Amino acid sequence: MSIIIEILKSNKKILGKVALCKLVEGFFILLAAIFFVKFIDAPTEKFLLAAFGFFAGRFFLSGAAEKFFARLSVDVQTFFRKKIHAQIFGQEISSGELLTLLFDTVQSLDEFFLKVAPQISSAIIFLPIFLIAAAFTDLLTAAILLATLPIAPLLLWLIGRATAEKNSRAWHELQKLNGDFRELLSAITTLKIFGRLDAGAEKIRAASEKSSAATLDVLKLAFVSSFALELMTTLSIALVAVTLGLRLVAGSVEFQAALFLLLLAPEFFLPVRKFGVAFHVMIAARASLERLKNFLRASEEVSGSTEKILMPPTISLDDVSFTYPKKFSPVLRGVSLKFSAGKVTALVGDSGAGKSTLLKLLAGILKPTAGEIFWNELPTSRMENFSRLSKISYAPQAPHLFDAPLGKNFTMFDTLDDARLKKFLSALNMSTLDLNSTQKLSRGQLQRLGVIRALLKDAPIILLDEPTAGLDALTEQKVLALIKNFSARKTIVIATHRLAVIEAADEIVSL
Repeated sequence: MSIIIEILKSNKKILGKVALCKLVEGFFILLAAIFFVKFIDAPTEKFLLAAFGFFAGRFFLSGAAEKFFARLSVDVQTFFRKKIHAQIFGQEISSGELLTLLFDTVQSLDEFFLKVAPQISSAIIFLPIFLIAAAFTDLLTAAILLATLPIAPLLLWLIGRATAEKNSRAWHELQKLNGDFRELLSAITTLKIFGRLDAGAEKIRAASEKSSAATLDVLKLAFVSSFALELMTTLSIALVAVTLGLRLVAGSVEFQAALFLLLLAPEFFLPVRKFGVAFHVMIAARASLERLKNFLRASEEVSGSTEKILMPPTISLDDVSFTYPKKFSPVLRGVSLKFSAGKVTALVGDSGAGKSTLLKLLAGILKPTAGEIFWNELPTSRMENFSRLSKISYAPQAPHLFDAPLGKNFTMFDTLDDARLKKFLSALNMSTLDLNSTQKLSRGQLQRLGVIRALLKDAPIILLDEPTAGLDALTEQKVLALIKNFSARKTIVIATHRLAVIEAADEIVSL
């Protein structure tokens, strides 16, 4: 909860505007009720227009407050997504858990600010105002309102205890569904080749049914909570109405006061009733916030040393092994290698030897199952993650082309002006590209895009996975010349099987 408080403190202006809107809205409700009572007592056009004006004004202010909450929701979601992206390499996390965390979990916070927060703010501001107004009008009615109000939090507390476990199960099933669906998409070609597509679809169908059943259990309790609060508030309003009716017949209360209180009672319980409808949203948001907090806390715990080390570093692997999750055979077993500082090193080996996996280990995308990777004498497992990743530039075999103009794709690290970009494009036979377009690139153009990105991040460690695969000899030489021009004071590791790259390298390491 401290994270949310920290965010709210940085958005004091928005909260101030929300409080002002709700405060004025509360007084508009009172004034609308007062002028309506005056109209009933003495029917004149001005009283009716005044009542209608204040009544319409309260809806305008309610809409304005919801817009402020929507803006606050965007700030909160942006805050958490930036935190997750910054620490995504800080711990082992499955694809299903990551997808659920980034989308469903963060999205539930949006629903909290749009559905629950307005009702909480209404309750905090309206209830004292209406209670004071009722007390000035009739003490007995105010006492009835005050006595019946605590029943709602008690009911919600009891329902919340029953909902928490079912909500946790629903999130677990949704997370499993996300993971299974992602795995099916990534392996759909292989499954189709071996005729196992129907089995994969059946697995997704079963996971979907379990997720639906778990979600339905949560919704059942949500309907129960809504019904319980509706029943409680209806009985409370009925108690106020019956008491006022009997006292009106007995002559112990005036008609104008009784009518005003009858109009006020439903408004007094309205935030509570609406809160009951959105109660399951609050339960989901609380669980989501707990998951986000656990993820960020775990990332902080694995963050380590931030001490300065000499750059570019010598990179060494000491008895490193790696096995992919849910696999039994290790890709790498007991690997001990060294990549010299300030050198271009060609990492060679047979296809399937684990060159790409090794580069991902060096880049911090994967973590060794056993053994340690050192920069000079410092183990990378003890280094602060963001600091370590900022010093690494990695280009995979298939660089990603973002849905943005090509100019943005080349300068995604904001380290290159237009003149230098055109110079590099010309050097790699790509000067004909329209940088303002979103055109698709060929495989060879994507390879060169990845090389430019990696070199221009200006990181002391550059990792390139098959950067010249599929290129003709002339273009390959131009790419290698560009890499050599940038090799000063950088540790460059190139996974390759191309003879030209091996010949251009300062050192060769065989895997």
